[in-house]
Amino acid sequence: MAEIKAYARPRQLYRYRSLVGKDPNKFRQELNAIIEAHVYCPSYDSMNDPMEGSHRESALLKESTKYDQTIQAVRDAIDTFGIASFSETMDHEPMWAHYADHFKGICIEYNVKRLLDHLDDEYEFVRMTYNERAPMLYRNSESAENRAKMILSCKSVRWASEREWRLIGPETGPARYEDARIVTSVFLGSRVSRGHERAIREELEPLRIPVRKMKVDTYSVAFEDAKKLTARKTPVKKVAKAKPGQ
Repeated sequence: MAEIKAYARPRQLYRYRSLVGKDPNKFRQELNAIIEAHVYCPSYDSMNDPMEGSHRESALLKESTKYDQTIQAVRDAIDTFGIASFSETMDHEPMWAHYADHFKGICIEYNVKRLLDHLDDEYEFVRMTYNERAPMLYRNSESAENRAKMILSCKSVRWASEREWRLIGPETGPARYEDARIVTSVFLGSRVSRGHERAIREELEPLRIPVRKMKVDTYSVAFEDAKKLTARKTPVKKVAKAKPGQ
């Protein structure tokens, strides 16, 4: 039987983050995630797309005597997983507007190979599939967990420009990798506040993580050249943990 294989994978992936929110600790949470070396994986219902978790069901599944049990098991699995969204690009203007607080936030660059090497086996990276119709659940022997991951790996084709990858974990919370070299740059939006910029530069400098600010030129964006810094080779020393958040 033929199989689907993915031989090509990105060298870097990017995570857009806002630095402000309803929680007054939002900025501290985002900066601590870099310093403490983890990616926070929230639940699927915190995602911005109201269509998240949508699916269709085959006629045979609907007629099955185990229909209610099957659908509930899938819903429970979806509710259990933690999900972190990444993109293949860091210069996507609509994403800076939507996910980085109108260019006031940041975009974090990760080395994909190192990240994969340092995450536990229970975490999976999936590349999003974009379609006109929601995924279909069939009456078969597929596990509830795999069905849930299939649903969470699909979005409407109208989101295709985001070129999204997802880190799916067994539960919500931090996915720890504990190696400073995994974050290879932090990009600042053109409207980032002076206070946030100053704190980010000061606190990431000891980790030798380049901080590069956005420059806007008419209809294009560019970033400062990265300084030639030597990455730390020792695990990151933990700091006092902030209240959990995205």
